[in-house]
Amino acid sequence: MSNTSGRGDVPAVQAIEVHKAFGDLHVLRGITMTVMPGTVTVILGPSGSGKSTFLRLINQLETLTGGEIDVDGELVGYRHVSRNGRDVLQSLNEREVARQREKLGMVFQRFNLFPHKTALENVMEAPVHVAHVAKHEARERALSELRRVGMEDRADYYPVQLSGGQQQRVAIARALAMKPEIMLFDEPTSALDPELVGEVLSVMRGLAKDGMTMIVVTHEIGFAREVADQIVFMDGGVVVEHGGPEILDDPHEDRFRAFLDHVL
Repeated sequence: MSNTSGRGDVPAVQAIEVHKAFGDLHVLRGITMTVMPGTVTVILGPSGSGKSTFLRLINQLETLTGGEIDVDGELVGYRHVSRNGRDVLQSLNEREVARQREKLGMVFQRFNLFPHKTALENVMEAPVHVAHVAKHEARERALSELRRVGMEDRADYYPVQLSGGQQQRVAIARALAMKPEIMLFDEPTSALDPELVGEVLSVMRGLAKDGMTMIVVTHEIGFAREVADQIVFMDGGVVVEHGGPEILDDPHEDRFRAFLDHVL
C-alpha cells in the first residue's frame, strides 16, 4: 500500500536556495533539491557537510536563514502576506507548524524511546497525545506498525530489553504510527553495532517497496545503490553532485570520488 502525497506531479519536498547559519557558521549555502512522491532520495556526505541540518529544516526543528522549503506544495514555516502593498513572509504559529509536521515522520541516530514505557506504549504515545486518537484505535495502529517492522512479538518489552536494532525498529514504527506522507531518516544505523544494521535497512527497503517517500541521510552505500531513485552528495554545505544510483560507479566530481574511496 502506497502512502505518498496525493498529487503525483507536485514535489513531496522542494528546497530552493536553502541557507542556514548558526552565528558566523554558514552550514548550508544554497541547497536546491526536488524529491518526488513515492521516491527515495539518499543524501551522502562527510560529517559536518550539513546533511542532518537540512533534514531538521524540513521538519522545522531548525529555522531557515534563507531560501524556502515546500512540502507537498505548501511553504514550510511561513505564509505569504501582503503588507503595505509588499509581499512579505509571516511566521506560522505553533499549531500551524504542528499541522505541517503531521506529514513528516523522522527517525534519528539515537532511538530516544521512553525507557519506562513498553515498545507498544512508545508507539501509541504520539497518536494518543498528539493526534488525539482513541486508545483502542491507537493500540491497533501501534500493533500494526510493530508488525510491519517485525517487532510485534516484542510489543511488551521495555527498551532496555531490546537490542539497538530492535529499538530503532520500534522508533521507525513510532514514526509510522502518525501516518506520515514522507519519512526522514537521519543516519538511522550509525549508532548500531555492525551486525544489527541489516535488520533496520531491511525495514527501510520494505517501506521503499511500499511506495513511501523517503529522504535518507546515511553512509550505507549498498543501500543507496539498491534503493535510491536519487543520490545527492553534499560537502561544505552545498550539493556537489546528484543523479541516479549510477553516479556511485562513475562520479564526476573529485570530492565525491574521494568520499566514496574513503567509505568503501
